[in-house]
Amino acid sequence: MSKLEEQYQKMIETLESTIKDEKELNKAKEQLEDIVSTVVDDCSLILDKYDKKMQEIDAKSKNNELRILALEERLKYFEKMVEMEDYDFFVTCPYCGFEIQTDYDDEVEEICCPECGQLFDIDWEDDSSDEENNENND
Repeated sequence: MSKLEEQYQKMIETLESTIKDEKELNKAKEQLEDIVSTVVDDCSLILDKYDKKMQEIDAKSKNNELRILALEERLKYFEKMVEMEDYDFFVTCPYCGFEIQTDYDDEVEEICCPECGQLFDIDWEDDSSDEENNENND
């Protein structure tokens, strides 16, 4: 038996032991029953609203999970694109004009041109190459 049922039974017993007039006792029992019914109905309404809200939350959660999966797929795509595009500088060979793509590495001071085979110095601090790199990266 639930606590509510126990409390209800105690109240009925109290009414029966204190009210001797049958008519008054029945009226008190009816009023008590009305109160309990109202409380139970209110609780049912609250639970129904709660269930609807939980269903809405579940639906939104599933929708968010799908959106997260889609974003993760897009992120993987962009990560692959970044991995494929692992160089970020263009250097022009001063001998033949061939444009070379290379990673920034301040420890590298010279590059061998793959087109003409000439070795030439790289100045990573050179402003003119920065402007050229920015133009090429856009």
